[in-house]
Amino acid sequence: MMFRTGLVILSAAVWTGSAIAQDRATAIACDTLLAARRIDATPGSGRAAGETGCRSIDRQTIGSVEQRALIGGAPYECMTIAGAGRCLWIVP
Repeated sequence: MMFRTGLVILSAAVWTGSAIAQDRATAIACDTLLAARRIDATPGSGRAAGETGCRSIDRQTIGSVEQRALIGGAPYECMTIAGAGRCLWIVP
């Protein structure tokens, strides 16, 4: 029983660590502010899966802020993305 409990705890720790590392390396970017707000309001880990115009991008491709919006106390920024040709809204 102790072995099984230890295995569950170890699995949870490894899964949590890889999820954190992935979140730090990538960001969700959307073509529209509306799509970014929908994702921000959606609970769970697969938030960008069903939203049209949103994708996961490498944080290293994010440049400067072109537009800002504060909606319901949440900050949203449309930032330049290398190779995108226009700014994309980054989900906070």
